[in-house]
Amino acid sequence: MTRPIREIKVTNTLSGKKEILETRVPGKLSMYSCGPTVYNFIHIGNLRAALVADQFFRYFKKVGYDVTFVRNFTDVDDKIIKKANEEKLTSDEIAKRYIIEVEKDYALAGLHEPTHKTKVTEHMPEIIGMIEKIIANGKAYVAEKSAGEEGYEVLFSISSFEGYGKLSHKNIDDLVAGHRVEVSEKKHNPLDFTLWKPAKPGEPSWDSPWGKGRPGWHIECSAMAGKWLGDQMDLHHGGEDLVFPHHENEIAQSEACTGHAPYVKYWLHSAFLNMGKEKMSKSLGNVLGARDFLVRFGTEFTRYLLLSVHYRSIIDFGDEAIEHTLIALHRIYEAKAKALQISQLKMAMPDLRAESAWGSFMSECEAVRREMDDHFANDFNTAGAVASLFTLIRSFNRTLAEPRASATPSAILGAQELIKVMEMDLGDVLGIGRGNPEKMLADLERIKAERATASGTLRMTEDEIKAAIQARADARKAKDFAQGDRIRKDLESKGVMIKDSPQGTAWEYI
Repeated sequence: MTRPIREIKVTNTLSGKKEILETRVPGKLSMYSCGPTVYNFIHIGNLRAALVADQFFRYFKKVGYDVTFVRNFTDVDDKIIKKANEEKLTSDEIAKRYIIEVEKDYALAGLHEPTHKTKVTEHMPEIIGMIEKIIANGKAYVAEKSAGEEGYEVLFSISSFEGYGKLSHKNIDDLVAGHRVEVSEKKHNPLDFTLWKPAKPGEPSWDSPWGKGRPGWHIECSAMAGKWLGDQMDLHHGGEDLVFPHHENEIAQSEACTGHAPYVKYWLHSAFLNMGKEKMSKSLGNVLGARDFLVRFGTEFTRYLLLSVHYRSIIDFGDEAIEHTLIALHRIYEAKAKALQISQLKMAMPDLRAESAWGSFMSECEAVRREMDDHFANDFNTAGAVASLFTLIRSFNRTLAEPRASATPSAILGAQELIKVMEMDLGDVLGIGRGNPEKMLADLERIKAERATASGTLRMTEDEIKAAIQARADARKAKDFAQGDRIRKDLESKGVMIKDSPQGTAWEYI
C-alpha cells in the first residue's frame, strides 16, 4: 500500500502559479538540480542554490517520499578550458581538482548526499544517442563544416519545436528581432542552439557521428537527467538565471528527443544573492567564496543566512543580513542551552501551578510543530517556519518565569519537547538548531568580536587596502592568478570586499 503523502504546494515557473504537487508515481519523487561548472571555487551564491535543493530533498524525504535526487557537475566547458590554458594543465585536471573542492564545501555546509552525482564526461554515449534521436525526429540539423574544423556542428532547430519559450514566457519574435542571441551563418534561425561542437586544436574532444567534438551545454543536463530519471521527471531546480536559455533549451531538446511531454512537471527556481544590490557573479568581480564564508562563520550560520529567507526571494548580503543571523542564532541557542540544562535534571518536585503552565506549553509545541510543517508544505516558506520557532521560544521563556517552573517533572518534558522541535522539525529540513549550545554561543561571540575588530581601529587602513589591490593587480598582470586569489581572500578575511569592473577595482568594508 502506498504511504499517503501530505499536500505540498510549489510555485511552478512553467505556469507562474502555486500548484499542488502530484508526482507521476504515487509515493515516489524524481528530482534534478543543476550543479556547478567546475573551473573555480564556488561562491556563496552558488552555495545558496545547492542548499535550496538540499532543503527540498530533506523535506520530501521527511514527509515520506521515496526521492531520487540527481545533482550534476559540468566538467567540460569553455571556462574550464580557459582555466586549463592559463595554468598550463589539462581540462580534466582542472575539473577533477575543483570537483574535490566543491565536495569539500558541500560537506562543510552539511549537504546530504544526492542519490546520484553525475559528470558530463561520464555520459557521452547518452549525449550522442540523444542528439542522434533529435536529428532523426527532424528537430536538429548538421551545419556546414567550416574551414579548420575537425568535425561538424549540430544545431537544434527552434522552428521545428512548437511552444519554444513556454518556460521563460519570452516573446521569441522579439528575441530574434532584437539580435539578443549569437548570430551565425550556419544557423537557420538566430535562436538555434548547439547540441554538438566541432573540436578545436588543444581542446578535449570525443568521437561522434559528426567527427571529433564535444557537447553543447544544454544537452548535457538532458542526457544526465534522462539516464537516471527517465524521459520525464517530477521536479527540476536551478537558479533563476538558468530559466533562459538553459532550462528552456532542456525542455525543447528533451521533448523533441523522446516525444514525451512535459519533460518536467514542476520547475522551481531560486533567486540571486546580491552584493551591494548587484547580483553576485564572477564576471562582475563581486563574489564571496563559499569556503571563506563557511570557515569564518560556520555551517549553521551559513545555512541560516541562506535558508531563512524564502528561496524565491533575493538576499541582499551585507551587515544587516549578518547581524540578523547573529541575533537569531543567539536566541535559538540561548533557549536550547536553558532547555538542555532543565532536561538533564535528575530530580524534580511537582508544583500544580507550574505543571499547568507546562501543560499549556506542551500543547503549544504540538501546534507549532504542525504550523512549521504547514509552512514548509506551502512552497517552502522557511521564514514562516523560523518565525514559528521564535514564537515557541518566547512561550518557553514565559513559562520558565513562572514560580518554581524550572524544577518540575513537566519542565523536564517541556524542555525536551522544545529541543525536539529545534532539532527535528526545523533541523531535519534546514539543518539549523542541531548544534551544541555551548560551542555555538562561543562561535557567535567570536564572530561578534572579529566583526567589532574589523569595523574598529584595528581594521585595514585605506592605504593598506590600496597597496593590497595594487599587488593583486600586479600578480594578475603577471598571470599569477593563484597569488591574486590569495590576496583577495586575505582582504575578505580582514573584512574588505573588492569588486572588479572595466573602470578598475573598487572596495568596501563588510
